[in-house]
Amino acid sequence: MELAVASSLDECSADPPLLRPERPQEWSRDFSIQAEAVRLARLHARTRFTMMSWSGDQEDAVIVVAELMQNAVDHVGAEHSEGGLVLKLAVADDETLLIAVTDPSPAFPDFLTAITAQKCTGLARVRELGGETTWRRSEDGDKKTVQVLIRHPSPAADSH
Repeated sequence: MELAVASSLDECSADPPLLRPERPQEWSRDFSIQAEAVRLARLHARTRFTMMSWSGDQEDAVIVVAELMQNAVDHVGAEHSEGGLVLKLAVADDETLLIAVTDPSPAFPDFLTAITAQKCTGLARVRELGGETTWRRSEDGDKKTVQVLIRHPSPAADSH
């Protein structure tokens, strides 16, 4: 990589332009549907959030990833042990983060109960961290995707 060298004192004293992360950004990875997938997804997510320069609460986002992956392993893994999971992370122009986990089961019994539960695990914990949770079946009806949106507050909202 070549670096540009300033040719005069004026160029040296000028502030360099701010580097901004590329937006939108997206990343995904497949995992086998086993307990180890939760740990691996956590590690990959932590790395990706840093690489994407996502400005939200990265630790909370890693917890959301772990909760979604753990739910898929616990509730889908027994029936579909040969299946896989897909973790997708995407950051929009406005710093909204999408975390999505696709699993090999098209059903999600008791979704509303899961997101409104009073316990501090699973989708209830995701809700407590500010995540907006939805789910949908794939077009072929063979899988489902559980999605969480984490909206990052604007800089103006942070200053109050």
